[in-house]
Amino acid sequence: MKLKMRQRVWMSLVLAAVLAVIPVTSSQAKVKVLQKLDKGAVVQVGGEEGIDPQYVNTVSITADISISGNTAKVFASAVAKRVCHVSVVMRLQYKDGDTWTTKKSWVAASDSGHKALSESTTLTQRGLYRTYASFDVAGEKLTYTSSYQRY
Repeated sequence: MKLKMRQRVWMSLVLAAVLAVIPVTSSQAKVKVLQKLDKGAVVQVGGEEGIDPQYVNTVSITADISISGNTAKVFASAVAKRVCHVSVVMRLQYKDGDTWTTKKSWVAASDSGHKALSESTTLTQRGLYRTYASFDVAGEKLTYTSSYQRY
């Protein structure tokens, strides 16, 4: 899982650099740019199972979690269509009965049009955990919830 998170961080940074140089105006153009980066690999942008959300200011958002031993590594990333202000609030959440409770949160922002946030923390309580991230990309407010992991 550590390699997967590194790949996502690296891909987010490469994508942001490419988007800073190449104007992108449609989801079809976004997919073509990403396919060139991955040497022809089919890459999904902004959704799962063939769903491609159409954001106003945002190219992609993601959040992820991996647990190894008693350490949780949480990750969240947003990439804008242009250079603008991007803020991220990333929350590590624990399932308590039927509700998800925030155990720890981190906040970061950037004026470069992209922001990736990756943190590690020690878990003390057994159960289900997930990453819940809120994004503000040039005024466009979005959220992303990772799948859950068991500790």
